[in-house]
Amino acid sequence: MSHTACVMARFEDYESFVDALRSLKASGQYHYEAYGPTNLVDLEDLMPSQGSGVRIWATAGALIGMATFWLMCALSSLIYNIYVGGKPPVSNIPFVIPAYEGTILCGAIGAFIAVAFSVRFSPRRPSAEYDTRFSGDSYGIAVHCAGREREDVAKLLQDKGALGAGEVVE
Repeated sequence: MSHTACVMARFEDYESFVDALRSLKASGQYHYEAYGPTNLVDLEDLMPSQGSGVRIWATAGALIGMATFWLMCALSSLIYNIYVGGKPPVSNIPFVIPAYEGTILCGAIGAFIAVAFSVRFSPRRPSAEYDTRFSGDSYGIAVHCAGREREDVAKLLQDKGALGAGEVVE
């Protein structure tokens, strides 16, 4: 989908802002940003899902850790080739604890590395659509849409109580 327009809407009422987010989510719009003077964590289910790569790195680290620690146990058992109680040198049951510890350790290391690379240490500048009023006394929504959807999105936002649904052409 090529984004040719950005429809901006400003809300002074929190309830109408939340209602507009619900309507956007229900209408199938998935390219929007919400701004507000308060914490919007409780509205996370209404935001477009962006996902995080941290869980992928943590899972990959955990799987690599489990395999590595199991192989470490198995290969060290094969090097010394010790038979204990008639069991073969490579037996899965004694390797469960080291493999579990490797899963936890490497999963945590993978998550830490992902967080370290995904965090921006330099100050982030707000997007071009951001208005300073959104951090003071009002809430805002910026909807990125195609040119043919511009009027529909603006009407939807105005029907939900937007003070003005202007547009910024990108």
